[in-house]
Amino acid sequence: MSIIAQRLRLAREQLGLGQAEAASKFGIPISTYRKYESGPSEPGADAVAGISRAGINANWLLTGEGKMLLTEVSSARAEYQVDPTLDNDYVSIPLYDVHAAAGGGALVDAEHVVDVLHFKQEWIRAELRASPDDLYLIHVDGESMEPTLRPGDIILVDKRDHSQARDGIYVLRMNGTLLVKRLQRLPGGVIKVTSDNAAYSPFEINASNADDGFAIIGRVVWSGRRM
Repeated sequence: MSIIAQRLRLAREQLGLGQAEAASKFGIPISTYRKYESGPSEPGADAVAGISRAGINANWLLTGEGKMLLTEVSSARAEYQVDPTLDNDYVSIPLYDVHAAAGGGALVDAEHVVDVLHFKQEWIRAELRASPDDLYLIHVDGESMEPTLRPGDIILVDKRDHSQARDGIYVLRMNGTLLVKRLQRLPGGVIKVTSDNAAYSPFEINASNADDGFAIIGRVVWSGRRM
């Protein structure tokens, strides 16, 4: 059993959850979750995000550093809250140490929660039509999405929207690299991948024939930058 597997089991038990209950709360198939606890597999970015939103400190899970839980509540009803003094109208969305490249690509080499940003629940549900549990924040690298997105921008990603039901800006994985691009669905299951910077050429992917190295991670629903 790996160290991460041991920590995951310890945190689950601290929250008072059985394996099936934990898998449901984390948004992970039970068969996959059992592999995480027994050690053959380790959770990736999406799984860690789900675990973190359920109240387990992702940094502690991956490194052993910091507090085990993000809340003081050791129960199955623990919610993702960092500052208990916040008004209940606000939720804390995790910012991961992950960069999606708006250019040639950047490998994902870290998946730690490094900060949180606070958003009003009403704004998330009314304006974004999203659930706080489905959202996380990452940074943007590269220039291919300028002027819409610039290097250093923070983007809010809705992981629920990974089927590209509508055209828009998405985070996608290609051969271990995270990219942020504008996607347009074409007939025949073809997806046109475009950069807002005209210096970068568009390309097309047939989603039905794409290999395991391609996946749509989620839709970008908000961005923020320092002026």
